[in-house]
Amino acid sequence: MKQSEAPHPGRILVAALLLLPTAVPTTADEALAFFRREIRPLLQENCFECHGGTRSRGGLRLVSRESILEGGDTGPAVDLEQPGRSLLLDMISYRDDDHQMPPDGKLEDADIERLTRWVAMGIPYDPAAEAEVPEPEEHESVYQTEINETTRNYWAFRPIRRPEPPATSHADWNRHPVDAFIAARLEEAGLPPGKPAPRQQWIRRAYYNLIGLPPTREEVAAFEADASPDAHEKVIDELLSRPQYGEKWGRHWLDLVRYAETNGYERDGRKPEAWRYRDYVIRSFNQDKPYDAFIREQLAGDELDQVTRDSMIATGFHRLGIWDDEPADPDQAYYDGLDDVLSTTSQVFLGLTVGCARCHDHKIDPIPQRDYYRMLGFFHNTLNNITPRQFKKSPYTLNTLRVIASPARIEEHEARKKAHEESLAALDERVAGYETKIEETFTNPEKEDAADKRTREILLRQKRSPALDETELADYIRAMEEAGELRRNKVPPLERALCIQENGRQAPDTHVLIRGNAHAPGEKVGPGYPEVLGFRDPIIPPAPEGIDSSGRRRVLADWITSPENPLTARVIVNRLWHYHFGRGIVRSTNNFGQNGESPTHPLLLDWLAAEMIEGGWSLKKFHRMLMLTRAYRMSSQGTLAGLRKDPENNLFWRFDMRRLTAEEVRDSLIHLTGRLNLKMGGPSIYTEVPPEVLATASRPGNAWGNSPPGERLRRSVYIFVKRSLHEPMLKAFDMADTDNTCAVRFTTTVPTQSLTMLNSRFLNDLAVRFAQRLVDEAGDDPEARVRLGLALATQREPAPEEIGQGLRMMKELQESSGLTPRQALDRFCLLAMNLNEFIYLD
Repeated sequence: MKQSEAPHPGRILVAALLLLPTAVPTTADEALAFFRREIRPLLQENCFECHGGTRSRGGLRLVSRESILEGGDTGPAVDLEQPGRSLLLDMISYRDDDHQMPPDGKLEDADIERLTRWVAMGIPYDPAAEAEVPEPEEHESVYQTEINETTRNYWAFRPIRRPEPPATSHADWNRHPVDAFIAARLEEAGLPPGKPAPRQQWIRRAYYNLIGLPPTREEVAAFEADASPDAHEKVIDELLSRPQYGEKWGRHWLDLVRYAETNGYERDGRKPEAWRYRDYVIRSFNQDKPYDAFIREQLAGDELDQVTRDSMIATGFHRLGIWDDEPADPDQAYYDGLDDVLSTTSQVFLGLTVGCARCHDHKIDPIPQRDYYRMLGFFHNTLNNITPRQFKKSPYTLNTLRVIASPARIEEHEARKKAHEESLAALDERVAGYETKIEETFTNPEKEDAADKRTREILLRQKRSPALDETELADYIRAMEEAGELRRNKVPPLERALCIQENGRQAPDTHVLIRGNAHAPGEKVGPGYPEVLGFRDPIIPPAPEGIDSSGRRRVLADWITSPENPLTARVIVNRLWHYHFGRGIVRSTNNFGQNGESPTHPLLLDWLAAEMIEGGWSLKKFHRMLMLTRAYRMSSQGTLAGLRKDPENNLFWRFDMRRLTAEEVRDSLIHLTGRLNLKMGGPSIYTEVPPEVLATASRPGNAWGNSPPGERLRRSVYIFVKRSLHEPMLKAFDMADTDNTCAVRFTTTVPTQSLTMLNSRFLNDLAVRFAQRLVDEAGDDPEARVRLGLALATQREPAPEEIGQGLRMMKELQESSGLTPRQALDRFCLLAMNLNEFIYLD
């Protein structure tokens, strides 16, 4: 029997039962008795919780014969004409992931047999039992999932209003609105604000916060000596003007948008030209591109009135997620790709977990499944859904790389290409003329042999001297050499980037997929926003002339960046606060829904959101404002009262100490050696990865590249990001998860970090280079070397006892372990790199 002819899962049981004359009751009374005795208890125990009383998961209620025959979203539950084909029996078969009812475990075989008999009997249902169907027990829940006045008034969904900063008894803290909000909450709790941090700690904090690198000794000394009232302001402005600012803050953004340069899964193939998106992000931060424009470019840069090179590159945002290059179910994988973009968009820009409503209504928030597919409609034209079964080849080849050169550059390229082709054609014609003359001297057997290409080439070399005179021969050889050179040096291709591309100006219909199943389309829906936010359905105008796109993403981007949107500004200011202060005012920075954390300072959050909008969405202006507060200047030193009343520092009574990020650790280690390569941009680099690590890849020989030694010392943001093989140093110190949006990096403290810092080849090589720097800059004096080494590692002048400890350590290594003075210095440098003060920020 062919696979397509296999019987329906329920038909075999029904057919077998019908062969038994005593298997099925024969009278109406017997049938009702069978229902009451065998079926009703089964439904009561396994089905009524979701399909009884007023419950109707999937639109199906099992409370009467009529409701069963009416069925749910996928049609009648029972087929009376062909009982074996009944959907009810199919769903309890557990034949695959989409046919598993009840969801908490397959029924016993005897129970399946009873239900199969019942269906074969025509589902007799006792009318008296219909009135006895109990309402499922309602569990008390703190979550409001209905769209009503209560949920519309949820704090994150309310319009943004700028509150008045409170007045407190701390006069110095009333001067800045942010400080006033912080101080007011502290005053309510009976806690005083923390004392200011020493200047050396503040400038180190500011440098790492804005550029991800430490200050030099000279910069620290200059700041400590600057008594002017705008000393802090000058440091911040200078750091914001440095190109390294974009590298540091661009890395934060890359975490959020699941940036990687490979597709994941077994082969983990490369995403061509993905690095251009990384460079676009860094450029955008350095240019202080308004955040609303930054959003519009990434969501719809190809649909804007003015499409630029950067706006095209920005749409690589859509292409950064994981992608299966050989899906078992191409139709389902197609929607997985759309879900990746929708889920990332909703979390990163809106702080909403809309993706949780893909298969059913959201369990926590007032987001019905219908809203998920309405939002999906904005992206539904961005993958090749015309022929979804060509998924493996369509979305990431035909619809990925696009030329980003300017019209003038394209015209110039075409002219160069045409000239190149014409020159090559002329040379080939000259060569062909001479070869025709040579071939005229071939004998008949040689002409037959010349049918073979290699034999022909041999004969042409052998026969050319007699056939051509000296001038012709020289011209023939010269023409062949010039033609070969032209073929080797083709006109370089135009710049391309990983971009979005729609399938034309007419978007396809979008349907709610029942249980998220690509093969079970339900209600047709149009593009729309989460209903709970109260916006009207959008009107989609056509995209500008000359743009082969639906224009839908432009409408979505405009809505997200609208000042009336209550979420976008709140979400981004909370992220900025998180990156500056160590945690957000809302700790769950990607989730402003009911399952997320509530804001600890809701009035401050709204004041900041209003400030962001009124400030033209400038991120640099916002950094400056936050870092000039007294709250940002506070010491990380704890107090007994603060630790007792607020151990988690929810009220910001002190500044939270933090460990350097993975990139900051690696960059700072190289910086200590004086060899950090600050070259910016371009294709990603490859560090030296141990063979043992490469051996773990699915294709070890093609797992990693090789960069020159100087390139390996560039900043970590430029390291190639491979999903299946993470750079060992960055992985050890908790680099971002690349499969999904990474809003918060969790800081772990595990033995492998210490082992990496002490024993890895990378660290020991850097220690040797650090020691050489100390020799070059401090001369032969061991005390001067130790003083300089500690000062470079901690950005402060070391105490005499610290210098003494370093000297004693090196002396002991020489005496007890037989090390040379230089080897002992290497070990001292390795120790300096492992100091807590080097790894942690106060």
